[in-house]
Amino acid sequence: MNGLRVEQNGRVRRLTLARPEKRNVLDRAQAESLLGELAEAEADPGTGAILLDADGEIFCGGLDLSSGDAELPGDIFNFGGRVRKPVVVAVKGVAISAGVGLVANAQVAVAAQGSTFGLTDIRDGRVHAGLLEAAGMAMGWRRTRELALTGRIFSTPEALAWGLIHMVAPAFELDDRALGVAGVIADADPSAVRAVFEATALSRRAHGD
Repeated sequence: MNGLRVEQNGRVRRLTLARPEKRNVLDRAQAESLLGELAEAEADPGTGAILLDADGEIFCGGLDLSSGDAELPGDIFNFGGRVRKPVVVAVKGVAISAGVGLVANAQVAVAAQGSTFGLTDIRDGRVHAGLLEAAGMAMGWRRTRELALTGRIFSTPEALAWGLIHMVAPAFELDDRALGVAGVIADADPSAVRAVFEATALSRRAHGD
């Protein structure tokens, strides 16, 4: 399904970016599929949490420009403030540009040791405002501005210190750690989960950081 694999593990809906041969870069079709699956998971009473991960050694290498269409659905970088089911993301390897936007929208982000991140769109002479807004909500506006202007790659310890990710695990433990976190959240009282969302939604644009 447009490079997206869907599985149900108990009360956890697992969405996996499945185009490792293309560095799991996002194109419009895949982004629309991801948004559709997020909406379905939100509506499913049998799903308590969503786990977003990726096949291969690269979580998401940015945007797919091969079709000549670099535009993605605007909602792809603000689902964290709209989908009322907790999203856990598991990052391994590299999260660039759009990948950072996906990580920034998660309520809980777990990264493998040695992963790297970057807001590199300026190297291609472009900028995605929604992506930068998501990053700014997670890491703060001043830091995000610096990263977007320099396009530099940053490390897992830096991502942890700046609030983009919340936990770090050895690469061989990443899957179990992320699935375990998602499982604990999924089994929580749904009314209590809703209360957490309501209490922490400081604005309609809140990304659940």
